Amino acid sequence: MLLKVAGVLCFIFLCGYAPFLKAANLYLTEVAPFAFAKDAKGTYDGINVRIANELRRRSGVPLELVVVPSARHVVMFPADKEAYSISQAENFSEQEGVLLSEVTQFPIMVIAPRGAVLRNYDDLIALSMEKGIGMMRRLSYGTFGQDERVRKVEINTLENGMRMLEAGRISGIVGSQPAILAAAEKNASANLLGPGLVISYGSHVMRVRPEFAASANSKIISATLLAMKNDGSIARILDDYLKDLKAGLSAAK
Repeated sequence: MLLKVAGVLCFIFLCGYAPFLKAANLYLTEVAPFAFAKDAKGTYDGINVRIANELRRRSGVPLELVVVPSARHVVMFPADKEAYSISQAENFSEQEGVLLSEVTQFPIMVIAPRGAVLRNYDDLIALSMEKGIGMMRRLSYGTFGQDERVRKVEINTLENGMRMLEAGRISGIVGSQPAILAAAEKNASANLLGPGLVISYGSHVMRVRPEFAASANSKIISATLLAMKNDGSIARILDDYLKDLKAGLSAAK
């Protein structure tokens, strides 16, 4: 009899805690410096990877990190009923993913080559008239993309933009500060980086599929993210990563 009771209690326990034992997918976009493969073994690093790992550790919620290119991210996350996503705020609507929290905010900058003059927006307009500012397609960077006073040249990636900057084909490049530093490190182009001007701010946010938004795990995730923001954990992860990038750039000079 005792064995039967114990068996029933065990079954109830497992059923009651099944949502906590099942790992939900957390989708991250594969782009440096936010999430990228460090080696051929499939080890990933990046700002969002470090934040996700700390979130997983502190919340106790099992999360399976799924790092995929942007084109797959925007398809796979809405097709997954029980999933989370960390990506740019404008990537998904509220119908596709309920906003849990802003994760990071970072400056969007125009970087000019070493020796150029870039002290204010008037300097930026004048600089762009020479050969144009390299800007990735599909991105607007606030109102910058619509500002017709600034001449722009379309680039596929920031790494490609760095090569164009090195070849003297563009006058500058626009992107998030972390992404520009990562592109410079990847291209060994630290010697190119000159003055920079902050033109706006971008953010990555965490979303959850609507069907999963009211779950206990989602509430735990949301509370843990808030705690990480309030105690400075996310800011420290971002600062530490940028220090690592700058240290690598300094060593490459």
